[in-house]
Amino acid sequence: MRAYITLLSTTSYLPGVACLAASLRDTRTQVPLVVAVSHGVPAAVREQVAAMPGVSRVLVLPAGDLLPTGAVQQAHHWAHTFDKLRLFSLCEFTKLVYLDSDMVVLQNLDGLFEAPHMAAVAAGRLVHPDWTRLNSGLMVIEPKDGLPERIAQTLAAALHEKSENERPALGDQDLINSYYADWPLAGPHLDQSYNVFFEHVDAYLATGRYTLPGQPSRSQVVGQPLRVVHFVGRDKPWMRRGRLRHLLARLRGRLGPGQREVLRTYSGLLRATS
Repeated sequence: MRAYITLLSTTSYLPGVACLAASLRDTRTQVPLVVAVSHGVPAAVREQVAAMPGVSRVLVLPAGDLLPTGAVQQAHHWAHTFDKLRLFSLCEFTKLVYLDSDMVVLQNLDGLFEAPHMAAVAAGRLVHPDWTRLNSGLMVIEPKDGLPERIAQTLAAALHEKSENERPALGDQDLINSYYADWPLAGPHLDQSYNVFFEHVDAYLATGRYTLPGQPSRSQVVGQPLRVVHFVGRDKPWMRRGRLRHLLARLRGRLGPGQREVLRTYSGLLRATS
């Protein structure tokens, strides 16, 4: 069985899951969406997820931490994302396409199910050429028994790299990058269009290599569509602080036309799913 999958580990991301499901549905995907839910998420919230249009199944993950308590505490606001590692052993699925719940899908992604295990994006590399690490917001996963535990065993290496590079907190992405240490050179690498940070949207469009679906190219060469936009950072577009931040940026002229179009799309999804 193949499926899209996302993770809900805190109730504050419930609107993000609803918008992700709606955006996937709008692409007329033929593949079901499964929502993996951390054990601590209340039953009432799970029922809300199960009732969402576009969600085919809610899968409750086992209780307990894969990592020592001290490591989880070091993760700060990313601590809840370690449940993402559990998805790597969901062997009832032959292939999963994982999507963070703070993403919006703009173009059909069903072709990703032909991509190999750990196909992903070094997100932001077009703007920052030294950003070579895998971004765990979108990954193609072929689950295997024991794989989460093996990834978790790279904790010491991940902590060492975090310290050397002065990263503020430890997250699932650090462990995944430690386990797949050769990924920056060996891949498999997906095109940048599969995971574009919201802050970089207009920089990507300005190259002429990319367009927003339904929008004209900014060059004579027809660019690839931006397929997925990723709202990284603490303040999400469904949160009050996120909405306020985007409003202030718009009033101050700091949002590009591409960003404004993406926000219009996302606002429509929020209204449709509220």
